[in-house]
Amino acid sequence: MDRFSEKSLLSLGDYYVYGLIDPRDNQIFYIGKGTRNRVFEHERESLNSPNSEKLKLKTISEIKTAGLKVLKIIINSNLTESEAFAAEASLINVFNYLGAVKLTNVVAGHHSTEALSVEDYESIYGAVELTQDDIKHRILVIKINRLYQRNMNRDAFYDSVRGVWRVSKEKVKEIEYVFGVYNSLIVAVYKPTEWFVCKDASDRLPRQDIVLTPKTENRLFFVDEGYEQGQPMDENEQFYYGKSIANMKLNQSAQNPITYLFPAQ
Repeated sequence: MDRFSEKSLLSLGDYYVYGLIDPRDNQIFYIGKGTRNRVFEHERESLNSPNSEKLKLKTISEIKTAGLKVLKIIINSNLTESEAFAAEASLINVFNYLGAVKLTNVVAGHHSTEALSVEDYESIYGAVELTQDDIKHRILVIKINRLYQRNMNRDAFYDSVRGVWRVSKEKVKEIEYVFGVYNSLIVAVYKPTEWFVCKDASDRLPRQDIVLTPKTENRLFFVDEGYEQGQPMDENEQFYYGKSIANMKLNQSAQNPITYLFPAQ
């Protein structure tokens, strides 16, 4: 089946939410919002648009290679566009939070924030917000939303913050502190003692998943000797830790994990 009948289209209404299921394990791998025959179009995309939404399309390709068909379900129908956006985002958030099923969706959903425990929600949205006057040091801000995982141990967390990043070798010489930021909350503060170029220190890379290529070999990572020696946070680290940068005037683009905070001139 590759399309609905006109009678079914009338029954679906203006918008619906659907899921794509991998028949090899009977698990949903994609949640989407659609109208008319959108639910059937992903398999055609796998032939015509191989560079878009690569993980979803890779899964579809593997299913086809196994001689199977993608299973499709309609989760809810007869929705307005705003209802469909909300339902899609809510389902993606729940699946991603529970972690039992790994979705291939590139984004969480329209105007969506991820699902949070009540404790995390309070930490993020109830945090004291920094102002420009609070910034007394030259700071590199690293947004780790995509690397952050619940229940990470502190060393894995440290490694996710410290590199590797596309930053200027000259500019990082000025940096006094590094913030690890998750959803605008400062969840880590480090004091870098040395920066390394990846290709010059390939035996010390912070994470095993880092593969050196011409694009990554000149990126940098840092070491905080105080942290590695088990020293407690200094008073500046203690001041910044746990506060929010939500209202700071800086680049908060999700596409760029790096930005800088310097004291007012």
